[in-house]
Amino acid sequence: EQAYETTRPKTLFSAIYRTYEHSGFTMAGSVAFSFVLALFPFCIFVGAVAGVFGGRELAEVAITKLFEVLPAQVAQALVPQVNAIMGQTRIDLITLGGAVALFFATNGIETLRNALNHAYREPETRPYPLCLLVSALFVLVNAVCSLSITWLIVVAPAIATEFEPEWLRVIHEASWYDSLMRYGTAGIVITLLLLAAHVWLAAGRRSLKQVAPGVAVSVVLWLATASLYSYYLSFSDYTRFYAGLSQLMVALIFFQVTAVIIIVGAEINRGLMELRSFGYLRRNKDREA
Repeated sequence: EQAYETTRPKTLFSAIYRTYEHSGFTMAGSVAFSFVLALFPFCIFVGAVAGVFGGRELAEVAITKLFEVLPAQVAQALVPQVNAIMGQTRIDLITLGGAVALFFATNGIETLRNALNHAYREPETRPYPLCLLVSALFVLVNAVCSLSITWLIVVAPAIATEFEPEWLRVIHEASWYDSLMRYGTAGIVITLLLLAAHVWLAAGRRSLKQVAPGVAVSVVLWLATASLYSYYLSFSDYTRFYAGLSQLMVALIFFQVTAVIIIVGAEINRGLMELRSFGYLRRNKDREA
């Protein structure tokens, strides 16, 4: 018990230390790199899914909205390249090209799964084809959700404009409304994705109640980090360090920080589960005594 008391994570800072201690920062770099590699196939796959539901225009709006939740400088580095790829690529969903795009888009999810397994100290016991299928379903659901949210945010309000009362129109035209919608939508989407990742993507069995604390911390930290990173980039010049690669590095660093935040959330959950388990065992010992 004494050894456990000296090693269990007690605070957010302890969870951050445990992330560093167990190579979480190194794994976050791998997750960030995989995210960048998977980003373009994912956008191509979104375009293929959009071809089934609403055409290329819906895909372009969905991708634009997807990047709006990122710091402006990160979006500026990625959006032109994504638009260039989207303009040159025509892939239908039910084709070999669509399957290839889906396969490469799963790389980021697979790397995230390995990072979460490492944070939870859970060995992967599922067969690899099943893990790959789960990752592919994550990509597919994410693509469909992105298009659905775009429709709700862009298309539905445009239809409802003719019927909304004056007081609601005043709210929609307020300067703070766009920021509230952007960060509010980002918070909800990220919360749902992280809950799904911690419960179904990572190995082992955990309930929503068990993963909720770490997910909540991750979402709050991510929203704060996105805002602070955007402010930092407004006066920092990365070209002094990376020259022509500065825009790519801005995106890569942000994705790495995002991955660290997700891993820290998993470390918090694991620590809390150990604390509950330790308390349960100690209560049983007291009853037996």
